[in-house]
Amino acid sequence: MSRALTAADTATMMSGDPLVLVADIGGTSMRAAVVDARGVLIERATIATEPERGLADAAGRLAVLMTEVRANAAVPGEVVAAAVATAGPVDPATGKYRFPPNLPGWHDETMVPTLSEALGLPVHVGHDATLAALAETRFGAGIGMRHLLYVTVSTGIGGGIIVDGRPVTGAHGGAGEVGHMIVAPGGPSCGAGCGGCLEAVASGSGIVAEVRRRGLSWDSAKGVFAAAAEGDAAAREIVESTVRHLANGLASLLAIFDPELVVLGGGVTQGLAPYWADLERLTRDVALPRYAGGVPLARTSLGGDAGLLGAAVLAFQSAGIEARAAARG
Repeated sequence: MSRALTAADTATMMSGDPLVLVADIGGTSMRAAVVDARGVLIERATIATEPERGLADAAGRLAVLMTEVRANAAVPGEVVAAAVATAGPVDPATGKYRFPPNLPGWHDETMVPTLSEALGLPVHVGHDATLAALAETRFGAGIGMRHLLYVTVSTGIGGGIIVDGRPVTGAHGGAGEVGHMIVAPGGPSCGAGCGGCLEAVASGSGIVAEVRRRGLSWDSAKGVFAAAAEGDAAAREIVESTVRHLANGLASLLAIFDPELVVLGGGVTQGLAPYWADLERLTRDVALPRYAGGVPLARTSLGGDAGLLGAAVLAFQSAGIEARAAARG
């Protein structure tokens, strides 16, 4: 579902409509946007994260990016708040990272002071998958739902948990790290050192690591999916293994949380689209008997914008404003 600004959106905007300034930080890229309360992304831009250059460098570049998109937003309205969705773990109270496997070297550091000073606004921070889950209940596949899980399968694997309409963040902001469930005991380790976890065997980085262990030449999960589609036996075997491991993880989440829906997003989820029926079947086969008639799985309708839109919900909440999808004909 596109959330881009349209001519109709522009025509219905009135002077003084509240806006928020948001960002989404991943291991590969950082994005910034101006968003309205209906979930319309008015202006956006992207730069590389390059986490190896350090958090201070990334914070400075992100501050410039957010300032630029704010200046370039060609609609009336006041920016009332700012928020950042980020790969984690991250403490939402302080914005401090806690050993983030896909942002190496950022542990115990925070961007909040740098961004707040540059933007002249308080900056709120949340885990990207947690905020994506929140976005799905306002703008996406789970509108109106109160019990929803979001699983992002990308460079790493993360999760967002909504219980009784509220995000579950845990004692230190670390809840939702579903990628570190052990699904293959004795298997390879992820970047955080968890052996046999879901991230190690079903994420984009896990797929590439398996390619290297086999001495094959593909340098990305996308390349593996493309080769599998062309009939390459080794690529197909890697993809089928990824689907099996992911199904085991999803069945466990269904048993623990009993959600109305589990929404999957991320680049690897896009690659798995041709195998979606297999994923549903394998999940159902290992899930509790109550799922014999089918499992509540869906691909995100928000695409790569889920994190940005979740950050927008957080920002609007901080300003006491309800963000919700507009009716669209």
